[in-house]
Amino acid sequence: MIVDSFRSVTRMSVEFADGERSKKEMIADELRREIGSGRIRPGEKLSEARLAARFGVSRMPVREALKELETAGFVSVEQRRGTFVKQMRKHDILDLFEVREAVEGMAARLCATRAGNELLSRIDEVMAEMHRVVEAGDIDVYGDVDARLHALIAEGSGNDRLREHYRLLVQHINRGLLSSIVSQRAGRVTRSFDEHVRLVAALQSRDGDAAEAAMRKHVRSGRAELQDEVAAKFAP
Repeated sequence: MIVDSFRSVTRMSVEFADGERSKKEMIADELRREIGSGRIRPGEKLSEARLAARFGVSRMPVREALKELETAGFVSVEQRRGTFVKQMRKHDILDLFEVREAVEGMAARLCATRAGNELLSRIDEVMAEMHRVVEAGDIDVYGDVDARLHALIAEGSGNDRLREHYRLLVQHINRGLLSSIVSQRAGRVTRSFDEHVRLVAALQSRDGDAAEAAMRKHVRSGRAELQDEVAAKFAP
């Protein structure tokens, strides 16, 4: 009887913990999306009480979600003031692109050796669309197509942990509108398309070394073109 009661209490505790964890993950995911899209602006204060009321939960999962966002670099906690959406600074942005080079370089290497023919066909379709967009000179649409191509390459890596890191990187990049800043530079869309052509050729050839090198060069090129722009738009 005592053993059965202990098991019952233990099971209830585990179920409660799992429920709290899923609430925390749901809240963290939603806040990341809203910060990434700009709906929640840099410098905005995040109130535990208001978020708890909004999501219909206690403060505990909200507090845990905010800790996760702090670790990921989306928010900062200031003693006696509260939690605020973190402002992006020049050094943060350039550091972000260095991390992106490593993550996406590995994604390209793995995609070249692991992706199935169906996924490579989807990449070809996106490249055909990208070519049409470049010919039309539609910079705004180019950014969307570019994002789809990179997401497919991350998917083709077959590595869930890597895809999670990639997802966080994209949310940070979107938050700073960094891709759109780079795309606005004269001739950048054409240069970017040419870089993608070399990258996809390596993927289709199943050449992991060449795919990683092409992706790293592509990301470094974007970082170099971004560097001049961020000096005028972001604090050091």
